Amino acid sequence: MVEPPWQPKQARLENNNTDRISALPNTVLCYILSFVPTKTAVRTSVLSPRWRHVWKDVKTLHFSDDSHELFDETGESFKRFSIFVNNVFNLHNDPRDIHALRLSCGHSNNDPLNASSVAAWVRAAIGPNLEEFDLTLFCNDARGFVVPHNILSCTKLITLSLSGGVHLLPKQPLTVDLLSLKTLSLDIDDVDWIDGILSKCPQIETLSACFTLRQPVRVCLPLTLKKLKFAIKNQVAAAVEIHAQGLTYISIAHAASRFSYRVSEMNNVREVSLNMYATHEPIDVLIKILIAVRRTEILALHRFTTKWLLRAQVPVFPEFHHLIRLEVVLPWFNSSFLMSLLSKCHKLQELKIEIDEELPIVSQSWMKPRRDLPCLASYLSCFHFVGYRGIHDESKIVGYILERGLLLSTIIIELEKSLDDDTKNDVLMKLLAMPRGSPLCEINIC
Repeated sequence: MVEPPWQPKQARLENNNTDRISALPNTVLCYILSFVPTKTAVRTSVLSPRWRHVWKDVKTLHFSDDSHELFDETGESFKRFSIFVNNVFNLHNDPRDIHALRLSCGHSNNDPLNASSVAAWVRAAIGPNLEEFDLTLFCNDARGFVVPHNILSCTKLITLSLSGGVHLLPKQPLTVDLLSLKTLSLDIDDVDWIDGILSKCPQIETLSACFTLRQPVRVCLPLTLKKLKFAIKNQVAAAVEIHAQGLTYISIAHAASRFSYRVSEMNNVREVSLNMYATHEPIDVLIKILIAVRRTEILALHRFTTKWLLRAQVPVFPEFHHLIRLEVVLPWFNSSFLMSLLSKCHKLQELKIEIDEELPIVSQSWMKPRRDLPCLASYLSCFHFVGYRGIHDESKIVGYILERGLLLSTIIIELEKSLDDDTKNDVLMKLLAMPRGSPLCEINIC
């Protein structure tokens, strides 16, 4: 290889041995260290004199302690964790300029060191420049941890995530000023004033909320939302309004006596997951939601939702012209319900049916459709059936899809685990003997 005339060989060798990372400015090094746990960032101080104090300027602190999983009654593990975290805050060059705190650890009001330490770390991190606050606490008592009120006044906060034994608000009105918040994630015991919080988040785009309501509420979700995951843990009635035209992802789960919705058409939605049930609400509430999201490309109807739909003799489904993947989890098999739904899925490419049996209901309602399903001849390529027992209606609908599915390439049949060996062999032989419309079709039975 000819050496470039403009650079001597010795100079090039010296350049290859140069520690270019250490030559970077502190701001760049701190940015790199912000992606690793703080314990790892502190360990870089032994690399060289250049790295000795770099970690002290890192504005993202990430602490995680899993000693609560070890049943350490002496608390020695948490004491060591507490000493480390306290040293980091004490040695940090500017602890009031923390941009992000991610803290995951156990919490106990019965342990004074534990309770006071967690409270002190949270208070130390909450400041005027805080942009991310992620708190996960594993509590061993019902009281949990009350987040300081001023977290809701951090105007630069972009991401707020609370999970575990955390209480967000007491029962009195507070000042909420989350002007920059874009992501809110709540997986906690209870939330008061949820509607008041959301109304003060003018830029929020992602909401993941799983909590317990202690009194009936009306929740009006922000118009700026793009992703929504909503789950309620108890039986308290609620009224939810969803009018965010920019939503692309929706996941709703609840089981309650009364849970009403007011929704607008969502033309931009691409993925929808529904696992919802209300014993005292008409099926029209659910149908209106399906109509609003009918442009989705991916739809999952889970057990509670299909149980709600099965309350109606013949639910009137909307036309799903854009749907390419459908997952249906049934509490019991019902062929007329499935055929009614599939007849509305004109361009379906992937279909998954799962039986999550509630009662051993034997259905024999199969009737061969007068017209073939529109998706079978031109679109459906993947079919997955979970919990197959080989009963009359199941075998009829599987045989129909196999015979009419001209483009089917992948079929997975998972047999019901409770079947005995003789029944499994009989079901297996019948499946393999079914005619197939696609020459590329392979059946995988497990």
